[in-house]
Amino acid sequence: MKKVNDIPLKHYFETIKAKIFTIKNISWKSPRIIGGSIVLMLLMGSGLVYLNSTTSAVYIVVNGEKIGLVANEAQAEEMIDQILSEKGAPLGIEAKTHDGITYSSVRIKNADFRMLSKENLAEDISYYVDGVMLTVNKEPIFVLAKAEDGDKLLNDLKEYYAQPSDKNLVSSVEFEDEVETQPVEVPIEQAISYEQALEKLKQGNLQKVEYTIQENDSWWLIARKNDMMTKEVLASNPGTNEDTILKPGEKIVLEKVKPYINVVSEGIRTETETIPFDVITEQDSSLSSGQTKVKQPGSDGQKEVQYAYVQKNGKIVSQTVKDEKVLKEAVSQVIKKGPQRVTVAYSRGSGSTASGLSWPLRRGITSYYGYRGSDFHTGIDIDGDQGEPYVAAGAGKVVSAGWAGNYGRTIVIDHGNGVMTRYAHSTKLLVSVGESVSKGQRIGLVGSTGRSTGSHLHFEVIINGSTVNPLKSLR
Repeated sequence: MKKVNDIPLKHYFETIKAKIFTIKNISWKSPRIIGGSIVLMLLMGSGLVYLNSTTSAVYIVVNGEKIGLVANEAQAEEMIDQILSEKGAPLGIEAKTHDGITYSSVRIKNADFRMLSKENLAEDISYYVDGVMLTVNKEPIFVLAKAEDGDKLLNDLKEYYAQPSDKNLVSSVEFEDEVETQPVEVPIEQAISYEQALEKLKQGNLQKVEYTIQENDSWWLIARKNDMMTKEVLASNPGTNEDTILKPGEKIVLEKVKPYINVVSEGIRTETETIPFDVITEQDSSLSSGQTKVKQPGSDGQKEVQYAYVQKNGKIVSQTVKDEKVLKEAVSQVIKKGPQRVTVAYSRGSGSTASGLSWPLRRGITSYYGYRGSDFHTGIDIDGDQGEPYVAAGAGKVVSAGWAGNYGRTIVIDHGNGVMTRYAHSTKLLVSVGESVSKGQRIGLVGSTGRSTGSHLHFEVIINGSTVNPLKSLR
């Protein structure tokens, strides 16, 4: 209640009124009139002075503690609404609070009135959200700020990995893990937005594990054991490379990204693939050694292949060809070639061994066999990381292993029946001349030696002294 000199205003003005009434009944000449008038003027003057020197205000009280002053209750409520909106804005929600917030009216001297700032008030309030917790195999992963985004998040994760389209007809998408969502109330700092949640699920969980070096371990073998790439293992251990010696019993670190949720999808995918053209070589003695001349240009064909597939987290687990249709036939390239100077004794035979060759490195092809521009490419280039092992395409005997000019560090294997294979640009050779190797045996490490612009494996198939398209022989 408003007061003047600690007297409630109502009582204060009733006292003045009573004094005026009394004055009316007394002669103006009476000393009481004179004295009363003086008292009345003093009382009225002090009241006016008080009203002019003070202002009405409201204390904001949080959990029983006075935080600060604002002009009125409406301003206080507006300030709190703004704070809750701003706190929740990054998460796309309005924050909530369980704090007891009340208001206390006061009258305060003008000189003492200090308006409470929104920033200071915000620091004294605690906030929460009604979100949804995601659990995978009973383990909590995170809390999503908006409960209604739970189903959308999981559906969008499925679509991210399945990638349905006109060329990819997805028949099913399922979580391999037990995935659940449940409503929870948490402090606002423990919740994340939909965008943050989806990105977190896409990125996966980075885990660091300690690995103890075993007898006969190599960087490549460690990578294979842990379903990693050699470069990933090396990157987990700064300062190491493929030549770093591994000692049994020593420990290294493996940094693996493990998906929070495993997504398995099945469907039918249609792809347009290149049909590499064949190159037919005709010996022409009128040309000098190594000289070539195009008799008929070649051109690649195209085919449409339909695959039934199963994939996990966007990577193909298995696929089978359901249908294949040639869209454009390939045209063979015919070249004339001068007598070739050979540095190894090529075996001769039926060439039947070539049909049983396997891929020396299971990676993508970066350059095909045949003419590319003005140069003739005598093999295929298979993408690979520096130091990544490659294997023998078939059983045979090493007839060449060492530096071979533009080929860099190179291996040539004789498989019999007139079939040989060449592996070029290696950073390291793991076999020697005269050594017998088995199909699938590691024989070298991918590199970029010789005439090479990047790390890869140049692979050739040679039948009776002439190179042929390796894609016709690999299975």
